[in-house]
Amino acid sequence: MDPASAFGLAASIVQTITFTSGLISKSRQLHHSAQRGLVENEELASIARTLQSHSRRITIQLVGAPMGKDDVGKNLATICNRVRDLCKNLICTIEGLQKPDSATRWDSFRQALRSVWKEQDIADLAQRLERYRRQIDSVLLASMKEQLETLTKETRDRNQQIEQSLNKILAIVEPKSRWQAELVQTARRSLDSGPSEGLAYLDLVSASLSAGAKEERDKLMQRRTLESLKFADIRDRYERIPVAHRKTFEWIFSEPSTSPPEGRNPPWDNFHGWLTSDEVLYWVTGKPGSGKSTLMKFLSDDARLRPQLEGWQKDIPVHIASFFFWNSGTMMQMSREGLLQSLLHQTIRNFPQDIPRLFPERWEYQELFGYDSRPWSWSELSQAFTEMLSDKTKAFFFIVDGLDELDGDCSEMTSYLLRAFSQGPHIKGCVSSRPWLVFEDSFRRKPSLKMEDFTKKDITLFATEKLTENTMFAQLQRLDGKSAGALIDEVSEKASGVFLWVTLVVKSLLEGLRDGDKIQDLRSRLEDLPPDLQSLFRKLLKDLEPSYFQQSSRIFQVVRASHLPRASIAVGEYKSIEVKGDTHEAWSSLRLLSLSFIDEDPEEALLNVSQGTMGSDEQGYRAKGMRRQLQSRCKGLLEVPTFSTTGPESKVDYLHRTVKDFLEEGGGGDFLTTEDSFDPHVVLCAALIRHARAIRPTEDDMTGMESLADILREFTTQCHWLERQNRDVYVPYLEEMNKIAEAILGGPGGDKPPPDSSQTDWVFSFPHWTRRVDPYVGRKAARVWCLFDYAVVRSLTQYVRRQLSTGYSLKDNPNHKFLTEYVLEHGTQAVAELLDLGIITSKEIKGKSSGNEKDVEIEKAEGSTREMRSEKTAAHNPTTKREKDWSTSRFRHSIHQVSQRFSLRRKK
Repeated sequence: MDPASAFGLAASIVQTITFTSGLISKSRQLHHSAQRGLVENEELASIARTLQSHSRRITIQLVGAPMGKDDVGKNLATICNRVRDLCKNLICTIEGLQKPDSATRWDSFRQALRSVWKEQDIADLAQRLERYRRQIDSVLLASMKEQLETLTKETRDRNQQIEQSLNKILAIVEPKSRWQAELVQTARRSLDSGPSEGLAYLDLVSASLSAGAKEERDKLMQRRTLESLKFADIRDRYERIPVAHRKTFEWIFSEPSTSPPEGRNPPWDNFHGWLTSDEVLYWVTGKPGSGKSTLMKFLSDDARLRPQLEGWQKDIPVHIASFFFWNSGTMMQMSREGLLQSLLHQTIRNFPQDIPRLFPERWEYQELFGYDSRPWSWSELSQAFTEMLSDKTKAFFFIVDGLDELDGDCSEMTSYLLRAFSQGPHIKGCVSSRPWLVFEDSFRRKPSLKMEDFTKKDITLFATEKLTENTMFAQLQRLDGKSAGALIDEVSEKASGVFLWVTLVVKSLLEGLRDGDKIQDLRSRLEDLPPDLQSLFRKLLKDLEPSYFQQSSRIFQVVRASHLPRASIAVGEYKSIEVKGDTHEAWSSLRLLSLSFIDEDPEEALLNVSQGTMGSDEQGYRAKGMRRQLQSRCKGLLEVPTFSTTGPESKVDYLHRTVKDFLEEGGGGDFLTTEDSFDPHVVLCAALIRHARAIRPTEDDMTGMESLADILREFTTQCHWLERQNRDVYVPYLEEMNKIAEAILGGPGGDKPPPDSSQTDWVFSFPHWTRRVDPYVGRKAARVWCLFDYAVVRSLTQYVRRQLSTGYSLKDNPNHKFLTEYVLEHGTQAVAELLDLGIITSKEIKGKSSGNEKDVEIEKAEGSTREMRSEKTAAHNPTTKREKDWSTSRFRHSIHQVSQRFSLRRKK
């Protein structure tokens, strides 16, 4: 084996040994705290994944290395195989420790191991690990000795060739490490000083390998921590905010005049001066649609910001971070956790060496278990944020837009930000919100500005340039400049500082110019348009062409259906969740190409299985046509902001939050009339299937794979929603999408594992596509390997019932044991439901019970099941609605009580 391959393989083996030794060390255990404490199933799963990763890495390196005829390769291969067997043995042991229905917790992995191994066995394992490490040292010394002897025999200029060989080895191990020079010098001295110096050389090589492995591991842990702070849509809201129109908002960096702007009162606080002052916070406020978010994006992008901030803090580096709350986004985009994760991610990536100090418990957790997939808690994030801001060797400037779009207590958030930003003169924050009383009370004594007091000139500039781009209006300006100018002045005055209003009105005027309107027609059109946004939206939709009304209504219904409370649905518990659709709207990942399929019969999506991949030309044609329909049927209230760059995969959304509020809360819902035969959720499921068939990306097509992931997330969300409505209409669509996804992303490829593989190897070797698109499954239920498993874990009961009724045999599922244990962990409600479905039997459950108390609960579960069956029977009998409601209520109450007892006992 060549030196480079030998050292690479040796380094990987050392990393594996170091990790395993740390697991069983007597001195290693987690510090107990409210958030981080005891070794449970999640930690065991994390250890298993890390061991599998180490084992897989050394296997790949061993297979890829040229073995040759030397003893070095054979010896390393022997050690490698022994370490792999050790990992496999530990993984099997961990699988035995993972019992979802067990309340056992341990202080360390060693303690967990002692529950199934003898203390002497653990001690023997530690000795074996140390022996393997020493064997690697000996093999490496032999390899180096062999290389040096060969070089000495082949040439008289041995010093030059030895240096070349050592440099080659060092380039593989760690080119820029601090110990490189010392290693070379020690090796040279060993040639002249005899065998005794060779031992020192060996110790240095061994220590260097360990140090290099630790340094590499620390860098990996830093990257993983940063990646865990980052969430999928961390920049999505920022990218959706329109770029400021040319030459607008320039006044923000200018000195204010001594008189109130444009005759308004009071004058604004100097933003330019605030940047270099000791004032902590600046508040930007204004009417809905006045351009607050556009201004905040303008500030974060403008090159003049950093130089002015450097004038504020001349001697220390300034770190700038921003966050844009979004009420129509995902839970992370409207939550306080999303705010801190985003700000921490943007700042800490500039100094990752501080991560162990900022997240000590999470760092220790990673050192012990190798990987930490748990979600971030508010207390952990806020502690890290406070600790980061306490560092006075750095300055921080934060831009936080849309505080009024927070999903939570705005008063608590403003208080938190004021406390955080007041930790020292090295911190500043610029925030924006609507002029709600909660913000006025909190920020009344802070420097501020009101958008509508400053945007009249910007609005005039915007209206002038947009209208004069039209050849008919440009000609009107030349022929009757006074009338053209008066029209623009009327637009600016009527806008009252609301940019969104003028954007829609200018579009309406341009439509009139397209249709040949004269100046008096344009003025009449302007007079007919209401001055407030809600009335304007209603007017625009009322004036739609009658032939477009049905299509328009369907488009709006599908877009609204795509805004489901994704976070509430994907909670990961095997129980019915109260969906808070009114307050927890989720961002839509609806793409333009998906929307282009909504006019087609949804049932044909199940029949047209021969539909092939669409070429880029056909995709582009459909997308362009759909975009034109949005413009003509939706009057600009829906937008595709990234069409020029992303084309058919562009995302469709409301023009502004005020449009969403109008359609869903402000009376615009009357426009969303539902035809009896039109179900937007089913139509969307069918459209997503057609979209997935059309693109069929390969693994190396990153853009296509990202689109497919969004399609699958949106699709599973719709299935969950229909399940919560007790509708099984989604089942055939789910089965069809599963076929498509497995064909693209891979799947189990059979019902049973081959006889020469373990169940664990089989399940983990063929991850189901749902593990790639559902974070909960990837984190909490990684054993999911087929659609049936996913349906059980995620409570898709309609699908499970359908499968069992058509002869599905659970005995052929290698995950039968896992599914049984999983549902037992999640309470009596799941047990009762699965007893009724026939997935598990009371005998199986009692076989896992420990004590009479558990048997009592099982009997209650069986009783609940009998009630549920009786209720189904009663549904076919002529009982009154009142009797049925009473029976349902009693059943739910019984389940709730038993579930509570399970929860309390698990906490104890």
